[in-house]
Amino acid sequence: MKAYCVKCKAETDMADAVESVLKNGRKAIKGKCPKCGTGMFKMMTKTEAAPTTALKRKKSGPLRVRV
Repeated sequence: MKAYCVKCKAETDMADAVESVLKNGRKAIKGKCPKCGTGMFKMMTKTEAAPTTALKRKKSGPLRVRV
């Protein structure tokens, strides 16, 4: 997966890329720049995340607590 390295100021392939899911349910990829070792982060678009999505998250309403 290609991402922009802020330190090198170039778009390069990520090394050691790991896919993760954020709190809001979106997918992102974390990795390192192969040239300088700086951490890289890229939020995936819906089209990039679609092939790997097996289950859709169910939206639930607010929790209700009885007092």
